[in-house]
Amino acid sequence: MKVNGKHLMILGAGPFQVPAIRRAVAIGYRVTTVDYLPDNVGHRYSHHSVDCSTVDVEGVYRAARNLQIDGICTFSSDVAVPTVAAVAERLGLPGAGLTAAQIMADKGRFRAFLERAGLDHPRYFVAQDHAQAAAAFARLRLPVIVKPVDTSGSRGMTVLPGLNEAEARCAFAHALAFSRSGHVCVEEFIDAIEVGGDAILSQGRIAFLAITHKHMSGLLVTGHSLPCNIAPADQERVRATLDQTCAALGYRAGPLNFDVMVTPQRVVILEMSPRNGGNGIPAVIECACGVNVEELALRISVGEPLPPLAGKPIQRGAGSFVFGSPHGGRLKAIADEASVRRLVPEVFHFQPFLRAGDSVQPFAHNGNLIGYALFDCRDATEYERLTHAITSALAIEIEEGAA
Repeated sequence: MKVNGKHLMILGAGPFQVPAIRRAVAIGYRVTTVDYLPDNVGHRYSHHSVDCSTVDVEGVYRAARNLQIDGICTFSSDVAVPTVAAVAERLGLPGAGLTAAQIMADKGRFRAFLERAGLDHPRYFVAQDHAQAAAAFARLRLPVIVKPVDTSGSRGMTVLPGLNEAEARCAFAHALAFSRSGHVCVEEFIDAIEVGGDAILSQGRIAFLAITHKHMSGLLVTGHSLPCNIAPADQERVRATLDQTCAALGYRAGPLNFDVMVTPQRVVILEMSPRNGGNGIPAVIECACGVNVEELALRISVGEPLPPLAGKPIQRGAGSFVFGSPHGGRLKAIADEASVRRLVPEVFHFQPFLRAGDSVQPFAHNGNLIGYALFDCRDATEYERLTHAITSALAIEIEEGAA
């Protein structure tokens, strides 16, 4: 299995893992993908696949040991992060460390860590039933946000502006339905500018940082763009907070995806994870800065040295747009890439993940996307204009009630 270079295992073979899988193959690694869906798209691009859940630590460990891998990593999703760390630690491979990964993968544990470390965080409670959640609602300043502790992609999240009993029960049940551990985090909503992005850590410090303008529709992330929407001084505050938090965690080398709230007085990390981001973040960063953060993460995972990364300015504006359907059904029609690019010349990549005839779920979280587009854009105003133009060019038709 090592005839073409180092053997790398990538957990997850879904749409947002595909660019990293293809990059790993292009570098020359022997790539094994692991996913519980044997027909998932990423398996088409790897050399070998394993039919196993990415949260099955023992199953992944046995496969990794038997295949004698040189590195293990994951992309775009938090569910596999603890498995990556556990297997890397047991096999003596590069990684974040199991304790740090487990803290970052659980919103309740991460809030508790921030509290112990004396780092800024929203006031919060973790609840396992509605009675505990109701007590939390009474102690926190409104509005509050209710979310599962162990999922990503906007799954199961609700903002509650008041203490309506029926709405609170519904929000808790919604979050609980998405939690694998049966725990829900209730925390104070922070009114601030929310930014996202990716970083690369090397020797205990951030060697590269790209802070993105995070575009939202309510709680749903619809894309990212560069340049970002906060001042250079605020970007340095974000860098300092991420550095301090990683140091407290003992996380010294690897990728870092983050979501951060910024006010004139506060920088609050909502979430961070030792993997690259989804929603087109790595592609936007590569287009804007010329740095492929997925390739850097791949090289770190097999212990290879990194090239110099300091001082990578934004060379061009770029954005990603993640799209879906407001209602479920069956996809009747969607434009092809040539049509989209003809109508919106700024688009340089268009990736649909569904075809005509496929079932479509309502776009309530990022797991139910139809696809995404990458495009040139100078600023937030142009981003809005182009996403409206792309939406029109897509010409998506959904046959409702036919899922």
